[in-house]
Amino acid sequence: MHSKSFSLKIKKKIKPFKKIIRVDSDKSISIRSFLIGSISQNISKVKNVLESEDVFSTINCLKKLGVKIKKGSDKSYIIYGKGLGSFFAEKNLELNFGNSGTLARLIIGLLSTTPDIEVKIEGDKSLNKRSMKKLIELMSEFGAEFKPKKKYNFPLKIISTEMPVGIHYKAGVSAQLKSAVIFAGLNSFGITKIFEEKKSRITQKIC
Repeated sequence: MHSKSFSLKIKKKIKPFKKIIRVDSDKSISIRSFLIGSISQNISKVKNVLESEDVFSTINCLKKLGVKIKKGSDKSYIIYGKGLGSFFAEKNLELNFGNSGTLARLIIGLLSTTPDIEVKIEGDKSLNKRSMKKLIELMSEFGAEFKPKKKYNFPLKIISTEMPVGIHYKAGVSAQLKSAVIFAGLNSFGITKIFEEKKSRITQKIC
């Protein structure tokens, strides 16, 4: 990423002031915060959450996987994490990602290397039309299985691998695919290496 510089000229002196500046909530950071909190040990508190449909889809999916999440005050949430590999999927469980491609790619990264996961995954009509071919190919390298075979859009069934092995991944410009590989690699045996030509705003900056 190229850095930019600029100069600023102030004609009138600014008087001292005491104010609170509230930064706008961010969808991508909110989703990643819930996912990271869910695989962390003990309690995580997330503040300034963007309460959008995509984020609510994230919360609903995590609750279905056995993660306890409580709503706090003023856009804050408490996540009761149980650590890596702690997701639990009941028989015939279905996860709906709504319209969130970010949620779909990142949580599939976690599910792929979590033991004993077999769930149906889908989104809304728009998300179901999007190709997940590259994601599926990457998670298959870790050992996960997707059915029907050679189908690259939702709905699908994901079956996690019992023996996930780290991979080497040459990253492109997609921060979501890179994040999915990071999440899958956390619970894999051996070393996962990511080679990137261009830096992007991704999960590693939050951790």
